[in-house]
Amino acid sequence: MSTALQILGSLGLFLFGMKLMSEGLQKLSGERLRAIMRSMTGNRIKGVLCGLFVTGAIQSSSATTVMVVSFVNASLLTLREAIGVIMGANLGTTVTAWIIAILGFKFSLSNLALPIVGIGVIFNFLKKPEWKNTGEFLVGFGLLFMGLDFLKNSVPDINSNSAALEWVKYYSDMGYFSVLIFLAGGILLTLVVQSSSVAMAITITMAAKGWINFECAAAIVLGENIGTTVTANIAAITASLNAKRAAVAHLIFNVIGVCWMLVIFYGFLKLIFWMIPEPSTIPLSMASEFGIDPANITPETKELLLYRAAIPDRLAMFHSMFNFVNILFLISFVPQIERLCCWLLKGSPQRQRRTSEQRLDYLSNNLAEMGELALFEGQKELVRLAELSGEMFNGFVYVIQNPDKDLSDEVARLRDLEEESDKLAMALTNFFVQCSSHELSQNSIRMVTKNMLIVPELEELCDSCYRLITLARKRYRRQFFEQIWKSSAFEEFCSEMNKFVDFADKSLNNQSLPKSVIESSSKIRQKLDHVRKALRREAIAQMESGGVTRGGILFIEILSACERVNSHAMNILEALNPHSVDMAE
Repeated sequence: MSTALQILGSLGLFLFGMKLMSEGLQKLSGERLRAIMRSMTGNRIKGVLCGLFVTGAIQSSSATTVMVVSFVNASLLTLREAIGVIMGANLGTTVTAWIIAILGFKFSLSNLALPIVGIGVIFNFLKKPEWKNTGEFLVGFGLLFMGLDFLKNSVPDINSNSAALEWVKYYSDMGYFSVLIFLAGGILLTLVVQSSSVAMAITITMAAKGWINFECAAAIVLGENIGTTVTANIAAITASLNAKRAAVAHLIFNVIGVCWMLVIFYGFLKLIFWMIPEPSTIPLSMASEFGIDPANITPETKELLLYRAAIPDRLAMFHSMFNFVNILFLISFVPQIERLCCWLLKGSPQRQRRTSEQRLDYLSNNLAEMGELALFEGQKELVRLAELSGEMFNGFVYVIQNPDKDLSDEVARLRDLEEESDKLAMALTNFFVQCSSHELSQNSIRMVTKNMLIVPELEELCDSCYRLITLARKRYRRQFFEQIWKSSAFEEFCSEMNKFVDFADKSLNNQSLPKSVIESSSKIRQKLDHVRKALRREAIAQMESGGVTRGGILFIEILSACERVNSHAMNILEALNPHSVDMAE
């Protein structure tokens, strides 16, 4: 009972350290991870690389696949894109096995783990965000290896337990049937611990301690590849149809891989033995662990210890090669896997498409699981809001320049865009408020602050554009054809304003704008104000000489509304100045 509790506590410490290390890495590399997420396109190679790097960074294939299922559920990823990322996540999770094998068994970090935790705690008290995030990573790193060291010491050597030796020998000597038994055991183990990383740590430790041989350990690793798919399938239970298909695709991909591996299992193991030969000498960490003198042991004992010493590296290599070859084998069949998932789960995913507001609401509710990576999706919806404002201003220019046409349908479409912009602006505000309540890196906090300044400006910009559209509608309804409307100066003014609004909208794709760009934009805005005032003076002069007309008054109202559009566009550009964000904070 005491041994079981020690093992359980060791696993808990290992898992908690893995969680802290993952969160610290996400905060340190949030910008890079978001850049990687931008590469998720229809190109399956890029999708695989994306899954590989993201999973390698956050050290959890389950987290990556749950995140991918969430993105598919929010209609942010297509099913085909998700399959490529899931493939890469399977390869990325093998990094954990190498960390355990190399740092946990090849080198003795038990004496360094506690000082690393101490240094990490000191870093956490520093004010600089980068140091705090580094401290969190170091604490997690130290706790991870403390947990692994406790696990190694908690698992007794099999030679001291003859009853267990007989039990293991019985189930290990059944040939191919033993492989199937331990494969099922790997599935069950991963289902129980709900973490392929913890399952891998247990497997490597048991094999290194002699509880199971390499063949049985490799079979358990295959089972872990299937067991780890359950997490994503659980997350997809209440999700959309395409999200369920993405989770099933993960299961299909791993099951197909295990099936072909079982056909060539023993031949593949020979390849691993050739790639990772046994060491020539007993590692010092193993010698100190067993309290033996490498110079005074029998040849049989030395041969056994050398065999055990190679097991961690061989299991890590087996895990990596299996997933790598499986990707090479199945990457050309992504469309077929997609069709198979659609055949297994029939339905019409088109009916389940989500609006921008629904996607943002979904992201807000799952922000804790997605962490830093959800911010990129919010940024995409912010750009969408900017595109709406640009489209509405283009609509105003078209309507104002065609007073003799019946544009009722176009005005109705623009009115729908204005309603969509109001809903999207409210959803974005709620999303960024939710983001600000979570623990984020300093760069992410700056991004959220900047976006919370920009959203109301974009909303007001859309409202001002729609105000222009309603004013332009009056012109073609009442057929105001005064000469002032047809001046080349007014047409050029509208054209330059269109460029200015378009530049402000497209600038949202940048994290920040240099001071020189802000200054040049300010000069453009001043030039537009100068032209607007000149047009206003000209309109007033014509009304004084020829009499006040409704067309002239409407023209002046439109110029006033244009001033508000320019003002909001300039405010957006100024919000992209890093100094303005610092002032807001």
